[in-house]
Amino acid sequence: MSNHPVTFGIVTGQHHLTWEQVRDQWKLAEELKFDSLYLFDHFSGLYGSQEAPCLEASTLLAALALETNSAGIGVMVYGNTHRNPALLAKEIVTIDHLSGGRAILGIGAGWNENEHRWYGFDLPRPGQRVQQFDEALTIINGLMTHDRFSFQGEFYTIDDAPFQPKPLQKRIPVLVGGKQPKMLRVVAKHADMWDGGGKLPDRTARVEELQRACDEVGRDFDEIVQSQGFGASAILNRDTLDEVITSHLEAGVRHFHFDMPLTTEEQEIVRDVATDILPKYRTL
Repeated sequence: MSNHPVTFGIVTGQHHLTWEQVRDQWKLAEELKFDSLYLFDHFSGLYGSQEAPCLEASTLLAALALETNSAGIGVMVYGNTHRNPALLAKEIVTIDHLSGGRAILGIGAGWNENEHRWYGFDLPRPGQRVQQFDEALTIINGLMTHDRFSFQGEFYTIDDAPFQPKPLQKRIPVLVGGKQPKMLRVVAKHADMWDGGGKLPDRTARVEELQRACDEVGRDFDEIVQSQGFGASAILNRDTLDEVITSHLEAGVRHFHFDMPLTTEEQEIVRDVATDILPKYRTL
């Protein structure tokens, strides 16, 4: 049995939403004692109109740091290819200070072909993206843990770079989203939390692959918190939510996050679930 506590999060995909709507969703989620709150890292709508508003993740997260008080805050997940890793490290440490030490670094290798083409971001082939991602996490950790840091890689160069201030937290938790074997080796090296995605029947093979990767790098697999995301429909269905949670707990998941529903009526259901159902799992 895992020693990690059971926690719950809310994800707000900020496309099609105003600042006020995102802020109000986060204030509600924190009022309902969700443990963590996440944005996404996209530049346009993922569905519906691509011309609809979509606020940028880091600057929005900084503003939300000042509008919240207790929940961990982050992005589910940053695309590594969207930013230089030194810039991202500076952004997330700034957010850690603004939030009083509540930042979470959720990050993946990057994937959205449309956005890379539209905005001129380079999107290497998948294997190269994973190598680039590994280098990026090495740099982010190095900057956060050294007064000055140098790195010479295939994709990035850091030349005796100073980096202050350091995070308020001893370590900003790193949450990595990924499921392919090469990505799982990056998870084993760098992640505090792993979000494997996908359906429950596929999870066993991925967990076994991650265990092998941890053995290869000399990492204790049990140090990594297993996370799983669900759409809004999961938290809105009170009749099946207990089964969803218990089945994933048996599979090793300890962090559950749900998309925030949009309507007032649906958010009242979330209020009831957060009051009546979720607290009993936090005692496990």
